[in-house]
Amino acid sequence: MQFERTGVPGYEVVEVLGQGGFATVYRARQLAVGREVALKMDSRVLATDRDRQRFLREVTAAGQLSGHPHVVAVYDAGVLDNGRPYMVLELCPGGSLGDRLHQTGPLPAAEARDIGVRIADALAAAHAGGVLHRDIKPGNIMIDRYGNVGLADFGLAAMPRPGQELSVTREALTPAFAPPEAFRLAEPTPAGDVYSLAATIYALVHGRPPHFPAEGSLGIAEVIVRHTWPLPDLPGVSPRLTEVLRHAMAPDPADRLPSAAALRDALAAVDLVEDAPGPRTPTFAPTPTFAPTLPFTPTPTSVPTVPQPATPPTVPESAGAARRKKGRLRVSVVAVGVVVVGTGGTVAYQYLPPSTSKASTAGPSGSASGTGGASASAQAGTAGFGVPTTTEDCPAAGVEGLGGRCTTTAECWSGMVVDVGIVSVNRSDCLASHLWETFAIAPLPSDGMTNNQKELIKHPDVGELCSRKVLAESRQADGLKIDPSRWTIDVLPPTATQYADGLRVMRCVATVTGEESTGAYFRPRA
Repeated sequence: MQFERTGVPGYEVVEVLGQGGFATVYRARQLAVGREVALKMDSRVLATDRDRQRFLREVTAAGQLSGHPHVVAVYDAGVLDNGRPYMVLELCPGGSLGDRLHQTGPLPAAEARDIGVRIADALAAAHAGGVLHRDIKPGNIMIDRYGNVGLADFGLAAMPRPGQELSVTREALTPAFAPPEAFRLAEPTPAGDVYSLAATIYALVHGRPPHFPAEGSLGIAEVIVRHTWPLPDLPGVSPRLTEVLRHAMAPDPADRLPSAAALRDALAAVDLVEDAPGPRTPTFAPTPTFAPTLPFTPTPTSVPTVPQPATPPTVPESAGAARRKKGRLRVSVVAVGVVVVGTGGTVAYQYLPPSTSKASTAGPSGSASGTGGASASAQAGTAGFGVPTTTEDCPAAGVEGLGGRCTTTAECWSGMVVDVGIVSVNRSDCLASHLWETFAIAPLPSDGMTNNQKELIKHPDVGELCSRKVLAESRQADGLKIDPSRWTIDVLPPTATQYADGLRVMRCVATVTGEESTGAYFRPRA
């Protein structure tokens, strides 16, 4: 196997596990002990005090808790000479509960309850140490090589101190799991973590989070209103479990279970009887519990009263397939893809049921201006593409029948966040440090009209266009010095907003594995 160095002393990269807006996670080998680890490299440099505080907060929070049996362990951390920080974490080859939920559908109620007990115990330990997680969701609960679950990703963790004001932004929220007070930019408290864990357990049993319909777009105001609706019972599950979750998800933090330890104990006390005859076998071995005393008291945040509908809407059942195959592993993949769009307060999301193919989930269909698809002829200028394009000196245009083109000038991207195929990405100046660059652009396939990346990548036409061959032929200038095998290729579908506006265009993008770039490798700079 060919290894590639990352610049982190003592580690060699095996493969990219996933990329988010601010970090890339690699499967790496720790050379001194021959151990495989997860190497998380931040794409930003620690150029400001706020950056340094953020990194220190994550490292300190995760490090304090890494001895807990249900917290993903932190082995090492540091900063490279170029200012980029990194963390070395326990490798969890089982992926996340978000991956599992997406691949195999809802979990048995007893298993979800047992998972809740263990993660609540980890949260109780965190709160006892003065650490708030603030981003609990299925995608942040990992499965290690032994099948144990562990809480991960303390990137939004907070350690409240007297007189300290914590930064809270809607852009950092995962709306399907965030507590209602977070949408009012209230100061985070332990009660918010209690809410998020309860919502996560509900999603594990039901197949998607409470209050969120199958697909659509909600404004922030409607999200807040939906949080006031009664929590629907879980069909076929003891109502005692729903009652515990309902208490933990009360709209007013003052009405919730008082602590993560209380949630842990309440879940453990629920007696769920399996459908199969005979005694129930616990999914996980018993874990020693902690009895923490919170060093700070959650401050109740009042929630304005919102008129409640006479008949709350029924949350439909997930339409999971009987046979499901394993999809691509991605970081922060959850059962509901959520993107907070701009600053206008609109939450765009799409629930994606388990798929019957490697790349999963179907998306909306349609075409721009009555045309579209891989068979569409190449269009001139910006028509149908939204940016100037050309077929001149463009290998993508030589792929027959796909309508491929190249952007006239270089097009670069600083980061990509993918939540179950729904992509959020930031455009970057190619002269500045960036991760991705476009090497081909084309209409969406006529039989693959979707803005969901995981659905799009399984289409054979997309695979033919976004190939290493087209990438190799598209290199220009300094790009010719970089071997094609060093690139990671991905597909960038239209954003939810672009798709809603009728733009049916996909991009083939690539990044030099393990590196940021400055300059353009595929097209001339503007």
